[in-house]
Amino acid sequence: LGSRLVAGHGPWLPHFLETDRIRMSSRFSIRRLRRPVTTGRSSVTGLLFLAIATARVPGIAAAQSPPPSPEEFLGYPAGGEFTSVRGIESYAAALAAASSRVSLLRYGATPEGRPLLLLVIGRTGVLEDYEPDLARLRQLTDPALSEERARAVARETRAVVWLTYGIHGDESSSSEAALWTAWDLATGRDGLDALLDSLIVVIDPVANPDGRDRYVNWYRSVRGAEPNPEVSSAEHMQPWPGGRFNHFLFDLNRDWIWASQSETRARIAQFDRWSPAVHVDFHEMGHESSYFFFPAAAPVSPLYPESTARWAERFGRANAREFDRRRWLYFTAEQFDLFYPGYGDSWPSLVGSIGMTYEQAGGATSSRGAHDAANGGGGEDRAAGGPGAIPLNAE
Repeated sequence: LGSRLVAGHGPWLPHFLETDRIRMSSRFSIRRLRRPVTTGRSSVTGLLFLAIATARVPGIAAAQSPPPSPEEFLGYPAGGEFTSVRGIESYAAALAAASSRVSLLRYGATPEGRPLLLLVIGRTGVLEDYEPDLARLRQLTDPALSEERARAVARETRAVVWLTYGIHGDESSSSEAALWTAWDLATGRDGLDALLDSLIVVIDPVANPDGRDRYVNWYRSVRGAEPNPEVSSAEHMQPWPGGRFNHFLFDLNRDWIWASQSETRARIAQFDRWSPAVHVDFHEMGHESSYFFFPAAAPVSPLYPESTARWAERFGRANAREFDRRRWLYFTAEQFDLFYPGYGDSWPSLVGSIGMTYEQAGGATSSRGAHDAANGGGGEDRAAGGPGAIPLNAE
């Protein structure tokens, strides 16, 4: 629809790769605020970037025909409806056609024939030939690589950040947020433009397409003209097996290490290709909660190096500062462990990424509109953390 002219800047070493510069406390404190919060899409759609974007490199972008927003293309605002997998694919294709910053890759298909998608977002020109970047990033996975060479590679190479949405198909706000995050990055909105000077962002907008459509089709069949916040209404009584699982009723967020499912095998092949420095897995949890981001709760696997906890704290503190500034509610370290190796945070962490889970309040009985009110799949069932927390703002 229109070309995009971008002022060029050389890649710079992202500070989150400079591990020798980090001097953080080994303890991470938590802050727990116990009533739900209405934050709209922004809490789900990339507060990760608030943690990454501590440097602002000038970036200038212009386009004759700006890419359409999800609302403009789909015909409803964020949270107004559930988007089917076909709708997600259609919008992703439209965004890629309208922006030279966006490429759409189909990396496989589900057992029911639905597409597995990646939106790759980067500076104009970078996406025309990103293989040299990927080849250099793969060098960083070689344990024989010297520290000097590793730092040289990092200085000359854009890092990859991978965001996974909707691996549980009935945690429904996640994939909606993915579309808006992709649009924000494609248009450089909300101060995100400078991120692409140092990053390539990979978005998996719907990691469990079969479960997603199972849930969306069921919900459309039982809801009325308006969402009903009454907890006993039909739209909150999702029947078994629900949308959490894939076609074979397997929980894909338990399969990262085993790769027993075709979706997981296709995803891991792409993960190996892109070698992301950061992976965030977006979920929903109970509707009476608020928002969770890392650090994780105990237990934490002893296999992780010390840097895993250090980076969890670094990202967590940066997110907490932004939540505090916006007066949004959140908690850390009370729930969602980092022990079982098959999660979307633990497995990436085992293979060298900074793996994290983010959880938005949702669930079966929320009264926060279509997305939070409609999910009947239940939250994550991972271990709760231990006592002894201190206020997050205590340094």
